[in-house]
Amino acid sequence: MEWRPATIRDVTHIVEADLAKCDARQRATFQKYSVKPYGVPILRYGNLESVFVVARRADEVVYWEDIEGGFNVSRLGPDGQILEHSCNQDDLGIALNHWIEGREGSPRMGPSERVT
Repeated sequence: MEWRPATIRDVTHIVEADLAKCDARQRATFQKYSVKPYGVPILRYGNLESVFVVARRADEVVYWEDIEGGFNVSRLGPDGQILEHSCNQDDLGIALNHWIEGREGSPRMGPSERVT
């Protein structure tokens, strides 16, 4: 199957499917911070690309990364750009755990680096 960029419709379906697997606390957290998915720029290995924000808390967002096929958490820059490009392939619930006190999501290892 050939890769194609995700659309807002694709991301909405992915969020709905992942949300159905979330526990009550994860769903409540998502409901509190969810936004209608929208594209934001991300600098990935020197290339300016786009990802979809699905939840926002102050200057931090949960976004869908269609290259890696998962959700990540990052701060946004003043220009609205994702500041921390990660390669996590998390389900929505694991990403939301970053915002739930006493829970952990995937380890946040910092920006990914290109392997040469």
